[in-house]
Amino acid sequence: MTEVPIRSAVQMVLRDGWAEFVFGQPHPSLLPVAAMQRAAHDTFAAVGSAPLAYGSPEGVWPLLEWQRQRTAALEQIDLSAEEVIGTAGNSQGLDEVCTLFTRPGDLCFVESPTYHLALKTLRDHQLDLRPVPIDAEGLRVDLLEASLRALEADGRKARALYTIPTFHNPTGISLSLERRHQLVALAERHDLLVIEDDVYRELWFDAPPPPSLFALAPRGRVIRLGSYSKTLAPGLRLGFVTCSAAQALRFADDGVRDSGGAPSFAMGMIAATLCRAGGFDAHLGLLRQSLRVRRDALLRALDRDLPPGCHVTRPGGGYFVWVTLPPPVTVDRLLPAAERHRVSFVPGTAVCIDGRGQHQLRLAFSLLTPDEMADGVRRIASAIADVS
Repeated sequence: MTEVPIRSAVQMVLRDGWAEFVFGQPHPSLLPVAAMQRAAHDTFAAVGSAPLAYGSPEGVWPLLEWQRQRTAALEQIDLSAEEVIGTAGNSQGLDEVCTLFTRPGDLCFVESPTYHLALKTLRDHQLDLRPVPIDAEGLRVDLLEASLRALEADGRKARALYTIPTFHNPTGISLSLERRHQLVALAERHDLLVIEDDVYRELWFDAPPPPSLFALAPRGRVIRLGSYSKTLAPGLRLGFVTCSAAQALRFADDGVRDSGGAPSFAMGMIAATLCRAGGFDAHLGLLRQSLRVRRDALLRALDRDLPPGCHVTRPGGGYFVWVTLPPPVTVDRLLPAAERHRVSFVPGTAVCIDGRGQHQLRLAFSLLTPDEMADGVRRIASAIADVS
């Protein structure tokens, strides 16, 4: 039997000698390999073959109960057991929300810029996507309100808003508390379903983020997506949704779950063992510390080596730094030059649906070491000089 190289079995394939700022996932040293090994051993020792069976459609109850109690303690949200449901990670969760709560042709607002792969999922469901700009305080709620009023004056109605209000991907910005209250009130007035992508909430560096939209809204107005991909490991394919009990029942009763049971059931049982034994908090503390060091290293390198006229966000958490380039430099010209210097990034044009992003780029600091990032920034600076 021919052995298959491990690199061919994983999604992320790194190019030798490149500074890869594209990938929003942890450095291999930040993945809890030993803790997961212990948790797997302890799980099978305790419950035998149970993790290899079909799980209940709602998800892995020990993990969901741990998450419910954690949410109550950290966010002061009194969740019932019926208001949290398991997913196979955030991407599957978003896809399921679209399947259950939207129909092709529904109008859905998105931030511009936003997470580029979420755009792909929303487009898979043939939603009519409309952009809303953001600024230093996050989503421009006033512009969203103007768009909603214009639609209603034309006899049309929006169905949903997909938003990343906390440590936004790609900009790292968090929606201000005042705007969070405004957004919740606006969504209630216009009967707008808010899909809150909240995967970076616990990855704060300087201060905890404002309350989630889910915490501020009446039940049923916000469906919040959470994930362990950013805090434990993406390969677990584990996440959760907090929503109303009626919405959760729709998840549990859908055809895929009725047929296959809980998604990622075996991994969920193992993760539950790790989390309930304190392994999540121990890992999260180390991860936060390491990501803070990486963020600071990237910011220092950008401040030192980028030419005058560039603007760099300082994210309070998450995985990403957002860079604005001075005219006449555009990402269409910069990206080929950067690739000649063997450095990669996500261009702003990939995360905007309104023609913007020509002067912006996203840099991930989660994967590279500080030295690798310093070298990568020097390469980006050289590429900028090539096209200036």
